[in-house]
Amino acid sequence: MDAWSGAIVLPLLGAALHPLLGAMVQRATRHGVRMSVVLGFANLLTLVVFAAYLRPDFSGGFQSMDLLAVLNGVLFFWGQWFSVQSVRKGDLVVHSSALGFKVLIVAALSASVGLEKAGAGLLGGSLLAALAVYLVTGATAERWKANRVTLGLTLLACVFFATNDFLTGWKSRDIGAARWLILMMLTAGTLSLGMLIPRWGDVKAMLATRATTWPTLGAGLTLGVQALLVNIAFSRFGEPALSNIAYSTRGVMAVFFVWAITSRAKSALGWRQLLGAMLMVAALALVLV
Repeated sequence: MDAWSGAIVLPLLGAALHPLLGAMVQRATRHGVRMSVVLGFANLLTLVVFAAYLRPDFSGGFQSMDLLAVLNGVLFFWGQWFSVQSVRKGDLVVHSSALGFKVLIVAALSASVGLEKAGAGLLGGSLLAALAVYLVTGATAERWKANRVTLGLTLLACVFFATNDFLTGWKSRDIGAARWLILMMLTAGTLSLGMLIPRWGDVKAMLATRATTWPTLGAGLTLGVQALLVNIAFSRFGEPALSNIAYSTRGVMAVFFVWAITSRAKSALGWRQLLGAMLMVAALALVLV
């Protein structure tokens, strides 16, 4: 797989799993599982998926760059933590729409070190992708203003996630992508285990019934495969902004998936959703051309 296709196709495959991930998380939380428990198990299962596929070589001993991979795992975990907090605090539409800012931050960071050329295609595509997410999710300026705490927490999550994506695309090949990604997820998994231990009562309650266990495990495995696809694209092809534009289609896919499987499919999609979908296609075309 060449750089152009890999940087696009792998994130698109990851984005296609997003509706399934959302359905699993919703089912688990609807049965009373706390989001922190879902997140903790998801990170631990993601580590298992990464280790099973990547099989890194640690025979070379400690390297100074390993510390940066560990730091990247801390960034990944805190991005998730702020994202969960933003969902808890308020409006899911505000949270989903504001996540579109991540692609702008990644593009700015990548362009600042020359990792990706800061041309009109990259910057314009990033702007269109962010706008497309905003439109598709149904956000409005009034809704953002009424949910400032959610908006602020989501923007913090964007900063952590974007820095994580950028560092993976920029530095992972210095020690090998497999080693970098395992250290990153080992760090996130360790922090998640530390988060789960004080919540052991909630963990036991989740494991007590199949109605809560299977959706939680399903969410973790889905997130693991999704994260593996996207991070392989970041680390192997070194174009995190381009890959993020492709990955941002997950919001469009989720909206159209929900529309297709509910009674809303009997009626036409709104103009915002259709315009957002067209802008997302235009964003991908702009960065590729």
